[in-house]
Amino acid sequence: MGTLVWMTPSPRKVAMQERRARWHSIVEHAALSSVPIRQFCQEQQVDEQRYYHWRRILAHEKGAESGASPASRFVLVRPEAAPAADSAGAALELALERGWLLRIPRGVDEG
Repeated sequence: MGTLVWMTPSPRKVAMQERRARWHSIVEHAALSSVPIRQFCQEQQVDEQRYYHWRRILAHEKGAESGASPASRFVLVRPEAAPAADSAGAALELALERGWLLRIPRGVDEG
């Protein structure tokens, strides 16, 4: 049977965990605040760009943990060697992951 070895986290890792916890708290407080973000950042003496940077990182991590998917994603589009007979009039055809097929005909109104 092996021996358990307890490793202490490196100082760098500890510092990052503390920074992440600090920004998590700041982002939560800002979300609960009734003042605009710019004003919140000024009152808390927080750099506004850094606030948005951390808010984006934490939201991404939260989404990854919960399995939630972003509202929109890019889809890989692969042109076929020869267009199918029923899609000959399509200018663009997207095959989505659920098996759905989106055909956008030539001359469609952008609106």
